[in-house]
Amino acid sequence: MLYALAIGAAAWAVMAWLALSSSGPGCAALMPFVPAVLVSAIVGGPWPGLLTTLLCTAAGGVWLLSPETTAGAADWSELAIFAATAVGICAACERPRATRRGSSQRTTEALRQRGEEIERLMDMMPAVAWLARDPECREVVGNQAGCRLLKLPPGSNISARLPPEQRGWLRFEREGRELPLEQTPLRLAIATGAPVTDVEVDLVLPDQTVITLLGNAAPLFDAAGAVRGAVGACLDVSERERLREQLQHHEERLRLAMEGAELGEWEMDLRTQRAFWSPLTRELLGVAPDTPITFELYESRLHPDDLGRDRCAVAECLATGKYQNEYRIPLAGGGWRWIDSRAKLVRDTQGQIVRMFGVVSDITARKEAEEARARSEERLRLILESAKDYAIFTVDARGIVTSWNAGANNVFGHEEHEIVGKDGAVLFTPEDRARGVPEKEIRAARRDGRAHSERWHLRKDGTRFWGSGLMMPLRDGGEYHGFLKIMRDWTEARRSKELLERQAEALRLADRRKDEFLATLAHELRNPLAPLRNGLAIVRRAGVDEEMAERAQAMMERQLGQMVRLIDDLLDISRISRGKIELRKERVALAQALQSAIETVQPLIEHHHHELTVESLPEPVCVEGDAVRLAQVFANLLGNAAKFTPPGGHIWLTVERRSGEVVVRVKDNGIGIEPEMLPRVFDLFAQVTEAHERSQGGLGIGLSLVKQLVEMHGGTVEARSGGLDMGSEFTVHLPIAPSSSRPAEPPALACEAVQGAGHRVLVVDDNHDAALSLAEFLELIGCDTRVAHDGLEGLRLAAEFSPEVVFLDIGMPTMNGYETARRMRAEPWGEKPVLVALTGWGQEEDKARAREAGFDRHIVKPAAPEVLEALLAELPGSSVNAA
Repeated sequence: MLYALAIGAAAWAVMAWLALSSSGPGCAALMPFVPAVLVSAIVGGPWPGLLTTLLCTAAGGVWLLSPETTAGAADWSELAIFAATAVGICAACERPRATRRGSSQRTTEALRQRGEEIERLMDMMPAVAWLARDPECREVVGNQAGCRLLKLPPGSNISARLPPEQRGWLRFEREGRELPLEQTPLRLAIATGAPVTDVEVDLVLPDQTVITLLGNAAPLFDAAGAVRGAVGACLDVSERERLREQLQHHEERLRLAMEGAELGEWEMDLRTQRAFWSPLTRELLGVAPDTPITFELYESRLHPDDLGRDRCAVAECLATGKYQNEYRIPLAGGGWRWIDSRAKLVRDTQGQIVRMFGVVSDITARKEAEEARARSEERLRLILESAKDYAIFTVDARGIVTSWNAGANNVFGHEEHEIVGKDGAVLFTPEDRARGVPEKEIRAARRDGRAHSERWHLRKDGTRFWGSGLMMPLRDGGEYHGFLKIMRDWTEARRSKELLERQAEALRLADRRKDEFLATLAHELRNPLAPLRNGLAIVRRAGVDEEMAERAQAMMERQLGQMVRLIDDLLDISRISRGKIELRKERVALAQALQSAIETVQPLIEHHHHELTVESLPEPVCVEGDAVRLAQVFANLLGNAAKFTPPGGHIWLTVERRSGEVVVRVKDNGIGIEPEMLPRVFDLFAQVTEAHERSQGGLGIGLSLVKQLVEMHGGTVEARSGGLDMGSEFTVHLPIAPSSSRPAEPPALACEAVQGAGHRVLVVDDNHDAALSLAEFLELIGCDTRVAHDGLEGLRLAAEFSPEVVFLDIGMPTMNGYETARRMRAEPWGEKPVLVALTGWGQEEDKARAREAGFDRHIVKPAAPEVLEALLAELPGSSVNAA
């Protein structure tokens, strides 16, 4: 509309300008344009004015550019001046217009804000507020509290002119009778034109709920002073009635609770010094019902020791406003009653203290329980302090140490002030802390009621000990407030237990090995017996050719030698284990001991068709040792290699020299050793395979004997194997003898044959076969023999026969060999014969007893023929045929 005005004004100005310029252009010719721009700017504003300016300027430019018009510079200048003047007019007209528009907007916004504030105020009012927007109350709206009261949506019309089913209320009542609408607060304010206050009415809701309202109302006037509506506010005083009933109910409950809790009331007016004590208070304080109550009476009832503390509590109450004290009251029958008294100060509106109100209760039972608990705690403390060997401490629910006894100081090394308040996890090892063991222990104690633990713990100095402990939760009214832990240093007990377990295991292992050994021993001793019996049968049968008899004899000698070696090994192990064996150390050429060992096992190697490769040193090497025992060591190793290598195998014997020692290796490509067996291969009675799986024999003592003999020579021995069927290698390290010592002289050659030269020999043995076989052998080499089978018979024959040599068994019935020898030596002829103890008892103490009994020599059964021949060769008159 405004732009149409601008276009019209521009059209009028152009037509007026054309009319004026028909006589020729002039200075007044553009004047019609200025009124047109002024009218558009004043009426329509700057934008319509600018539109008029643009249209007028365009019309003037078109005219000046037309061919019929001769326009000069002055004409264009006039047009430019017009345009500038018109723009200035538009700008000048905008300022008062903007001022009027801003003032109108501010007024409108202020009115809007004031209305919003009033609406918000009404909505936020906790009281019910209603607004009648017309004098007839056709539209009545309420605030949020009013709508909630009537259970209507906000902004609902609650006018009485609406049908009852559309209203949120039914009617107004007063004292049970319906109240006319004209007497309601809003209608009264509109009718009188004056405020109405404190009008109490009952509002009945559709569900028959009755709400008592205390209402106020005021009329609203229009600009002419006429009433245009009213506004009202009501308080729901029915809630106040309910609160009064609730207060009475609570007071009754408080009275019952105080009676149930046996709490006595008391009150004192500090202005009048008058006091009130309830009946229970009088009873608890021991005051008769009709006795006047005074402060002096109250103080006279207190125990003298409690009076000073009570006065201090009263003085503190005057400063803090609260009083609490526990004191004793004398009982009529003797004794004292403990009273807990509590009170608060009551002040007036000016802040002045006017009275004290309090309660008293009998706490005698609690005090007695506390005293009993204190005595119990004291006893417990003394027990804990005396438990020096037990660490007893507590932690809270987070594991922080809260108490620490002297025993804990002894066990862990922490003083109480050093550990209390710190995390108990510091008592655990870093590994257990990383695994969350402290937290797991607390959770287990909480879950199961206790948590046992046995693990390593840390002392203050960083050392570890094996702690055995128990953690239990501490509860207060069903709530966990910490944990108690009792622990003891169980390190020594654990070590003792482990030692006992190891010893028990060792005993079990020894018992098992003993059983295995006895079974193996029986097996190994029976093995030679079968070929011996067979050989004897062959020799005994008539018609056997000489070659067969020689083979049987050779076989029997081999088996007998096997039995002798088994028994010798057993005796050697026994001697070594008892420390009875003695090495005859001398400078020994190692090659000599190795050669002796090879010669010993050569028949076994040839029997199994093994190939033996010997790699010795080019120069001789000497060691300090017993030549016989060293030969025994290497013979055992070579014999094992031969026995446990399948036929046609290969055995290597290698000698190396290192700085200060010589290394001897015995290697084979036999059955090998399992990895788990390697650490036990040198144990006594240890076997590479089960006894019933072996076919090569042995008691499992050879390698143990090797190890002990090597160590007695200052060396070491070790075993290696790649596993089953991977062969074995045994390496012996021996120190090389100093170069200053001289090698031992080679042993003298043994006699090949000794003729008895008619020596008289007496054999005394209760074993008939042993005695007769020995006598027959001695007769074969030219001796004159007699045989006796007990000590008494031996004494009789010796007196008659006058023997030069007596072979006397030790273990005989009736009279043993020791006693027989002593009696022989006691006879006049007893100094001449050579007494030889021929027995199965071969320990050092056995030899010592033989010497004490008068024996000259001691030979262990079975005696080798060459030993007997050598002994006879030493007698005067013997003939010796050297090899």
